[in-house]
Amino acid sequence: MAGRGPHFSVVYFAALAFNSIVFSCHPNMKNRISLSLALSLVSVAATAAEPDATARIVSLFAADTKLEPAIRVQTPTALITRIADRVRDRHAREGVFNSYDHYLSWYWEERTVAIEIVDTVAKGGKEVTINIASLTPLNRPNFRCFFRGENTVAEYHHNVVAKSIGVNRYSTTITYNSIEQRELRSGDYMEFEFSPFFVSPKNGRKNYYGTQMLYVIGRGIVPWRGEGEKLDSVPLPQTAWLGGRTTLPYQYSDEPEERFSQMAGNMAPVSAQPFMLGRRLHHTDFGDGSHSEKPNPAFADQAGKLGPQFVARSCIACHVNNGRALPPDVGAPMYQTVIKVAGSSERSPHAKLGSALQPQSIKGQAEATATLSGYSTIEGTFADGTEYSLQKPTYAFHGTTPSQFSVRLTPQLVGLGLIEAVSEATIIALADPDDADGDGISGRVQTVRDPQTGQMRLGRFGYKAGQARLIHQIANALNSDMGVTSAIFPRLDGETAAGEPEIALADLADMTRYVATLGVSARRELTDADTLRGERIFASAQCAKCHTSQLATSPYHPFAELRDQTIRPYTDLLLHDMGPGLADNMGEHAASGAEWRTSPLWSIGLTVDVSGGEAFLHDGRARNLTEAILWHGGEAETAKETFRNMPASDRSALLKFLKSM
Repeated sequence: MAGRGPHFSVVYFAALAFNSIVFSCHPNMKNRISLSLALSLVSVAATAAEPDATARIVSLFAADTKLEPAIRVQTPTALITRIADRVRDRHAREGVFNSYDHYLSWYWEERTVAIEIVDTVAKGGKEVTINIASLTPLNRPNFRCFFRGENTVAEYHHNVVAKSIGVNRYSTTITYNSIEQRELRSGDYMEFEFSPFFVSPKNGRKNYYGTQMLYVIGRGIVPWRGEGEKLDSVPLPQTAWLGGRTTLPYQYSDEPEERFSQMAGNMAPVSAQPFMLGRRLHHTDFGDGSHSEKPNPAFADQAGKLGPQFVARSCIACHVNNGRALPPDVGAPMYQTVIKVAGSSERSPHAKLGSALQPQSIKGQAEATATLSGYSTIEGTFADGTEYSLQKPTYAFHGTTPSQFSVRLTPQLVGLGLIEAVSEATIIALADPDDADGDGISGRVQTVRDPQTGQMRLGRFGYKAGQARLIHQIANALNSDMGVTSAIFPRLDGETAAGEPEIALADLADMTRYVATLGVSARRELTDADTLRGERIFASAQCAKCHTSQLATSPYHPFAELRDQTIRPYTDLLLHDMGPGLADNMGEHAASGAEWRTSPLWSIGLTVDVSGGEAFLHDGRARNLTEAILWHGGEAETAKETFRNMPASDRSALLKFLKSM
C-alpha cells in the first residue's frame, strides 16, 4: 500500500470533530458538552441503608450505559489504537534535568494531541500509519520512532516531519523496522515520541517534546521498562500492570514526587483536555483563584467560592502530589485532615459542627479547631524477641468538643476511577457477612443512598466506603472541606437551606475525569527472589483474604480507559471489623466504628517519595508498614499474629513485596 495517502477511519474523523467541539468550549460554559455521565440535579441526603439493602443495590453502570469510543478497535484490515498525549519539557530517560513528568505553565491550553495508530501489519499488511490531531497549528511536527540512544538518550533511528493533511491534522507512514533494517513484523517494539512545536501559542512557549511510548506492532501500546545500558524499552509483564492498561512505564527522569500525577497510560483522546482542565481546578485556590504552581495565572472565575468555613483552600493543599498526607506535628493545626463528627446519635450531624469540623474561616473565628496533642505508646515484642512500639494519637479540641469523632488523613488518589469501574456483582461475590466459610473473616458491603437519584448504591470510596461514585466523593469534599457548593450537594455542611451551586457541573465533571484517569504505577522488583518470596508469604499469611490481589473492571464503564481492565489493587472493597485498637466511636452509614474498608495497596511502596515520609492507616498513626500490620485486629488478628510470629527474614521479605507495589 506504499504510495497511497494516509489511512484514516471514518470513526477517527468523527472523533476528531467531536474533540474539536469539546476542546473549543470554554471550561465554565454551563452548556458545554459533558464527557462524563449525565448528572442529575436531584439532591438527596445520603443515609444509612436498611440491613437487607444489598439485594436492592442499583448498579452504577449497565448494558444500556452510553460508552465513549473504544481505544483499541479491530477491523478486517487493521488494529486501530487511539490515544492522547500531552506536552513535555524534556525526555523520559533524562534524569539529569528532572523535567519530564512535571507539568509546564499553561498546560491546560491547547497542549494535548490525539494520536491514531493504524496498524495493518496486525492483519497481514506491511505498514503502520500515524495520524495526529492537534488543537493549534504546528511547526515541523516531528515524529521519531525505533529507539537508538547511542549519542543521546532521546535519539531514534527514524526521524520524520509528519506531513500536513488538513487543518491541525498530520500524518506519517512507517514501512520499515529501522533497527533490524527489514520490513515490519508483528511483535516489533516501536518506541515513539511526537514533538508538537507550536506556530503561535496563545500563551507560553512554542517548543515541546512528547511522551515516549512503546507500541508493540500487532498488539498495541504497553507500559515499558528500560533494559540494558541504554535503557532500551521492553514491555512490562502483565503481572506488573497494577492498573491494567492505565499502568505507567517505569520512571527514569528522577522525579519521584510526580508519580501520582500522570495521565493514564492508555489515555483516550476525549479525556485529554478534560483531564488538563480538571487538573487546573485541582490546583486552584477557591479563595483567591491562584494556582499552586507558579507562574501559572490565577483562575479568576473560581475565586471567591471558598468557605465561609473550610478545612483547606484547594484540593492539592490536602492531596499534596496526589499522595497520602502526613500527620501534623504535635500541637500544630490539622489542615490536611478531615475530622468527621456526630451529634447525640453517632450518625446524626453535630448541632454546631455539622458532619465535619472546619477549622478555618474566611472571616472571624472558626467554628472550632483541633490539634494533635500527642501519642500514647504501646510496647510489644515479636516472637523472635525483637521489640517494637506502636503509637496511638490523642487530640485536643478548642471551641467545641464533639463527643463522637473520627479522624481521617488524606489518602492517595491514584486508581480511583478503576475502583469505580469494578462491578457491584464482583464486590458482592467477595462478601461473606456471616462467615459462612468459617475462616474468621466476614467482609460485607457498604450501602448508601445516591445523593442524586435516591437509589441504593454500593459504597466504595473513603475509609468507610461512604460514597458510591467518584463524582460524589469529589463534590462532598468540595462542600465539607472547602465550603464550595454544587448541584449534587447544594447545602453547606451544617446548613439547612440550599444555595446556588458555586461550581458548575461541567467543572465537577472535569475534576472527576482528572482523578479517574490518573495512571497507576507499575509493580517493581519483578525478579527479586526475596520480593517473590514475600508475595508467597503475603498469601499464606491470609493477607490476601481481604487484600484481594486481582479484580476485573466492568465492560460498562463509560470511560474507555477504565472498562474491561484486569487490575491488581489488593483490596476487596468490603467493610471489615478491624478490632478495638483501630475503632473510633462513630459509624458511617452501615459501617460501625470498628469497621473499615480494605485499603488498596497499589503504589504503597512509592509513599516515601511522593509524600516525603510515611504515615499509614486512617489517622496516620503507623509510621511504617510494619506498624500498619501490627495495628490489625478483629478479623485480621490471625494474619497479624502470623506476621508477629514470623522470623525476621520472612517479615523483611513480606515488606519488600509490599514496597514493590
